[in-house]
Amino acid sequence: MERINIEALKFILKENRDQRVLFTFHSFGDTDSVSSALALASYLKNSTVATPDLITSNCARILRRLGVDPDTTIGRKFDDTAKLVVLLDVNNFEDCGSFRFRLEEFRGQILVIDHHAPKGIEKDDVQVFNDETFNSASSIVYEVLKGIGGTIDQKTAKLLLSGIISDSADLKNTTAETFVQMGELLKIAETDYVSFLEELQHIAEAQAREKTFEDLKHATAEVMEGLFFVYGRAHAHANLAADAAVKYGADVAIFYTENKEFSVSARMRPPLDKRYGIHLGVLMKALAPTVHGTGGGHPCAAGAYGPEEAADPSEFIRKLMSEIIRRVKK
Repeated sequence: MERINIEALKFILKENRDQRVLFTFHSFGDTDSVSSALALASYLKNSTVATPDLITSNCARILRRLGVDPDTTIGRKFDDTAKLVVLLDVNNFEDCGSFRFRLEEFRGQILVIDHHAPKGIEKDDVQVFNDETFNSASSIVYEVLKGIGGTIDQKTAKLLLSGIISDSADLKNTTAETFVQMGELLKIAETDYVSFLEELQHIAEAQAREKTFEDLKHATAEVMEGLFFVYGRAHAHANLAADAAVKYGADVAIFYTENKEFSVSARMRPPLDKRYGIHLGVLMKALAPTVHGTGGGHPCAAGAYGPEEAADPSEFIRKLMSEIIRRVKK
């Protein structure tokens, strides 16, 4: 494995513009991973985008809102004939579901583009660009596309915006550069921030907000080690309930859903992550195997997914809270 800088990343992509390239991402691809893959694939014309299993229902909904049909745009086959495989929003093979062993056996070049804590890959011909100063893979892709002269049309701008916003933890996981990028993309998309949120329904419909309110009313709330925890089951969108709980004063919020798959979302009020050295994404990733799934994310916003039949939601939440409390006690 070789760590590379952004200039080397741009060179590799330009060098492979006419080659056969496969873009993929982690298991249960979310809005950031899928949007960044689709945006970058628009530059490499002989490329395909494939998921190792599924994309999240929220991601599929957003794509359709933007005029992208996930069923026809995103395949499920690993392209062994590709000269280059690009992994987005993931920095290891273990989180790539059914593609894991195909990646380990792949004889071509592999390029990793990610913004999470780095993890080594024991394989030759793997170049890794990893920079946590970016809030999302979509933020990296936008910077790269500008640098290599890629065309960013309205649809591509909206894809990148959706990825950046979805990984921003309600704009808490941002830097000054993130806001600069969002302003540029909003201008290309010929829209404003509130209008774009309404287009994506990130400002949830009244019925969804009503259900989120019910989720909060029925959630468990308790104080442990000086932190206010709120946790429970969500009707449809665990991330909406977790986001709302933190807005209303929770220090840590954990909500899960069970709808063909087990999904759990966790949020933490910044800057508690820095104060206690807690990275929710790392904790989620470590616990995900207990539900035979995958997990990850940011210090203050993370998720985990797995097959419904393998999950014990109460046990998973208990383990996650125990890990958080253990770090607070240090």
